[in-house]
Amino acid sequence: MKEAERRGLPNICSMVDAIPALASEKSVSLFEKFNVFTRTELESRVEVLYENYAKAINIEARTMIDMAGKQIIPAVIKYTTSLANSINAVKAACGADVSVQTELLMETSRLLAEAKQALTRLTEVTTRAAVMEEGREQAVFCRDRIITAMDALRAPVDQLEMMVDKEMWPMPSYG
Repeated sequence: MKEAERRGLPNICSMVDAIPALASEKSVSLFEKFNVFTRTELESRVEVLYENYAKAINIEARTMIDMAGKQIIPAVIKYTTSLANSINAVKAACGADVSVQTELLMETSRLLAEAKQALTRLTEVTTRAAVMEEGREQAVFCRDRIITAMDALRAPVDQLEMMVDKEMWPMPSYG
């Protein structure tokens, strides 16, 4: 970023912000000068790019919703149930220190609740985007709201992945 700024180059941080450059006066002039595209063709491509971006984010969000709701959250519930059963069994058998299991259960339960709240939020914003008119506004909404909601879900899920027994985790892990 600093190098681009130093050289006086544009520093566009997202595709949504880069799309309008395709139909800028400078681009239109260049494309028309060499008979590559007309202004109308470039503006049409801009709209298609916004639509494609929003559709791709929608597919990613819906996939994430499906994976979290049908695979990850149920796996974490099984793990927390296993921890709770372990705590109860150890207490009943000999009354030994179960502080480690209890701490893991508390942390896992906290992250599970955080993941469920984030999943609910992602579902809400994805549903809202689906009814928006296609174009720049929808693409900006996807960039600002859906990706943010996806990141918010990914954060607790990434932590849970490192905690949940690998035999219970429903998919290949980073580990």
